Amino acid sequence: MSRETQFIGLTDRATRLVASAVKTETYDGMTTGMFGESMPGRIFTMPDSALVPYKYKEVVQDSPWSSGPMIFTHLIPYYKDGGGHSFRGRACCSWVLDPSLQEENVECDSVTGTYYV
Repeated sequence: MSRETQFIGLTDRATRLVASAVKTETYDGMTTGMFGESMPGRIFTMPDSALVPYKYKEVVQDSPWSSGPMIFTHLIPYYKDGGGHSFRGRACCSWVLDPSLQEENVECDSVTGTYYV
């Protein structure tokens, strides 16, 4: 088995959440891979609505080692208050550590959003 950076990214739930983004931008330096390579993240601008965040930023949640780092990401929502000021919410659509995956000989499952490395 070769050693390499394994970018796992978002759970399926997170991917569905940002599927309606009106704009997707990348930003440099979300994290660094095994060989010093820069791993970009994404910022998703959502349609205008008073009830939902106006954007989500993809950030690293965890990067356990399995023949190289496995990079799991989740979303940070950003909201605007009545005065138009932006504030950060709590992380969402996060991966969940699930030791039962070891019995199935699986490291991660993006559909259930679980991992065990």
